[in-house]
Amino acid sequence: MLISACRGALRASRYFSPQMPKLKSRKAAVKRLRLTKRGKVTRAKAWAGPYRGRKSRRARRAKGHEQLVVKGQRRQALRLLAN
Repeated sequence: MLISACRGALRASRYFSPQMPKLKSRKAAVKRLRLTKRGKVTRAKAWAGPYRGRKSRRARRAKGHEQLVVKGQRRQALRLLAN
């Protein structure tokens, strides 16, 4: 009787572990966002890709740099980049 109870506990512990489940990072966010060394989240600027020839040189240069994610979305972005 004791052995069968232990087996049941082992089986149950495999499915209901006391640890928190691992958070998976969203692959779409990983491709679009990046973490700096200090923990800030950066993103690429919009409208940088198509029709670069008709944009001014100043505009093209400005679109080449990354921009910080705004404060209101930083927490959500960090949750998406869980790992």
